[in-house]
Amino acid sequence: MPMRSQRLGARMHDAWMLSIAPALPARLPWPLAYRCYRLIARDRSLFPDAANAALIAPDYVPIDDVDAFVHKVRTFQLLDHADLVRSRRQPVDWWPDDIEVEGAWPRTGPFVVVSFHYGTGLWLLRRLRHDGFHSKLVSARFEREALASRPVLVRYGERRLAEVERICGEPIAYRPGARAALLGALQRGMPIIGVMDMPPRLAPNGQRPVEFLGQRASLPDGVLTLAAEMRVPIVPCWVELDFASGRRRVVIAEARPAEPIDDALAEIARLLDRLLRKEPAGWTFWREWRAWIDDAAPLYAPRSPDAASLSR
Repeated sequence: MPMRSQRLGARMHDAWMLSIAPALPARLPWPLAYRCYRLIARDRSLFPDAANAALIAPDYVPIDDVDAFVHKVRTFQLLDHADLVRSRRQPVDWWPDDIEVEGAWPRTGPFVVVSFHYGTGLWLLRRLRHDGFHSKLVSARFEREALASRPVLVRYGERRLAEVERICGEPIAYRPGARAALLGALQRGMPIIGVMDMPPRLAPNGQRPVEFLGQRASLPDGVLTLAAEMRVPIVPCWVELDFASGRRRVVIAEARPAEPIDDALAEIARLLDRLLRKEPAGWTFWREWRAWIDDAAPLYAPRSPDAASLSR
């Protein structure tokens, strides 16, 4: 009986975090809704996994007030879930007044959008659709089996993936084996979206050494290789949040060539570094960071003379 009560309590807590708290203020005018979300985010029981993982950040970036920082982490998480509630109620090309846009997509031809696990990324997808583009997102597979003990979270994940596909107008391309689907999308003139900050654990193929946050790390080169092969530009894009007002901004950077790939990856790493130093609470992958550095270490190991001769 105590075990059953614990399971029920955990499911109720997941329902509060993932469904009830995000939905309660969702129909209010945005300035009032945002104030409600900031208030709800003071609940220290919200998003404990993200809050605990975020405590890694002070080891790598300056954090003056840890409590305020974790409050921001919970706010980002809550807004990301609230965005799903808002999005599912609207047509695919809907765009709210509280989301600003800086920059524009290339006018002609396919392109590769490169982004990160940073901010509230649903608006990036919605901006593409609002501007008339169907698009294809590449993603790691949703680990349903690993979450079998959290059915509320599984249902949330399924709803989110379904909404992503509704907005994009295309099925998600899942790793491994995403290359053919992504190549086909580019050949049809469609933009593809690659989330670049994928650690070796989640994207083991094509990792190349890059440095950010003062550490020897890595980023995968898959979508850049496709862009180079198809001779299409890459377009960095991300979403920023003004904590004072609650307004967000989709930033679409200037398109650039994917080649040389090492140079493009280094520039993407510098961009990610700037974003994480400016607002470290926006990154959802702090939980991966320490293992990421360890997993990238072999990329920096000196190659033996025998290995070098075999590669020629």
